[in-house]
Amino acid sequence: MSFRFETILRLNKRKEDLLQKDMGKINVHHQRQQDRQKFMRDASEASKDELNKKKRADISVETMILCDNFTRGVKIQVEKQDEIISEINTKLEAKREEVVEAMRKRRTMEILKERDMLRQKKVREAKETAILDEVASNLWVRKF
Repeated sequence: MSFRFETILRLNKRKEDLLQKDMGKINVHHQRQQDRQKFMRDASEASKDELNKKKRADISVETMILCDNFTRGVKIQVEKQDEIISEINTKLEAKREEVVEAMRKRRTMEILKERDMLRQKKVREAKETAILDEVASNLWVRKF
């Protein structure tokens, strides 16, 4: 005998695997965006440090304007990255909830399968016991 919902259990497992794969892709995308944001912030800090060094020396107004424009541009890009990362976090949380739900469904089916197997084992043992009792009573009748 086999578990009658085995197909559903396999489908639930497959769905869970696919959702986990999707969540992994979102995680990778999230990490890349955070790395990109960190790179932009580091570039902005390096630019500020370079500007401060040049301020001590003789620096032209055009260079200061260029550095200021660069810093503002990076700041805008960092803000855009914040929005992108926020959207990715929302998607990641939604996908995490889907994965948890899929895991719950799969585990429910596994518990049902375990219970069914236990029930089948008890039925089989009861049948074996009945057969052994019948054999024993037949042997006892033959003796007397």
